[in-house]
Amino acid sequence: MTVFFHIPPAIAASTSLATTIPTTAVGTFSHWKAGNVRFRFGLTMLAGGVIGAIAGSLCSSLLPQNLYNRLTGIILVLLAVQMLIAFLRKRHKKAEVEKERQRNTSNMVKAIGFGLLGGVMSGMVGLSGGGPIVAGLMLLGCQALETVGTSVLVLLGIAVTGFAAHLSMGNIDWGLVGLLASGTVCGAFVGPLLLKRINKKKLEKVLQPVLFLMVAGMGGILIFR
Repeated sequence: MTVFFHIPPAIAASTSLATTIPTTAVGTFSHWKAGNVRFRFGLTMLAGGVIGAIAGSLCSSLLPQNLYNRLTGIILVLLAVQMLIAFLRKRHKKAEVEKERQRNTSNMVKAIGFGLLGGVMSGMVGLSGGGPIVAGLMLLGCQALETVGTSVLVLLGIAVTGFAAHLSMGNIDWGLVGLLASGTVCGAFVGPLLLKRINKKKLEKVLQPVLFLMVAGMGGILIFR
C-alpha cells in the first residue's frame, strides 16, 4: 500500500493490521493443528512484538515515508543475508545446529529482539514487520513450516495490539479494510486446504528459498523504489 499505492504510512499500517487479524487467526489455528507452531519461540517473540507494536503505532505518523522505506529495506536485506549464511551453515552442520538450538538460552533474548523489531515495523507501516519475524525464526533454527506457522502466531498478536493502538488514534479507513479483508479471509481458508494436499518434505525444500527471496525482494524494492 505504501510502495505501490502511496497510501500514508499511518493509514496503511492500521489497514494492513486490521485485515491481518482474521487471516492470522485462521492460519494460527490450522498450523497449530498441523503441529507447525513452536510456542516457545513464538510466545517469547510475541512478548517483544507487543511492546514494539505499541511503540511503532504511536510513532507511525512521525517518520517520513521515504526514510522509513529506506531503513526498512536495509534491515530486510541484512536479515536476508543472515538467513542465507545460516542456511548454508545448516546444510553442513545440521546435527550440531539442532543441539545448539536446544541448549542455547540466548535464543530467547534473540527472539525478543526480533519480535521487538517486527512489532515496531508492523506498528509503523503494517506487514513489513513480517520480514524480521520470518527471518528471526529461520535464524533461530526453525524449519520452513515451523517458521510459517510460528510467524502467523506472532503476527496475530502484533496485529491485534497494533490495530488497537491505531484505533485509539483514529487512523482507520474502514472502507479499505472491508475491501482487503474480503480477499484475505478467503485466502486464509483456501491456504490450509492446499497445504493438506502438498507433500511436506517437498514443501520444506521450496519454502526456504521462497522465504529468503520474499525478505530479500521486499528489502530491495523498498531501498531502490
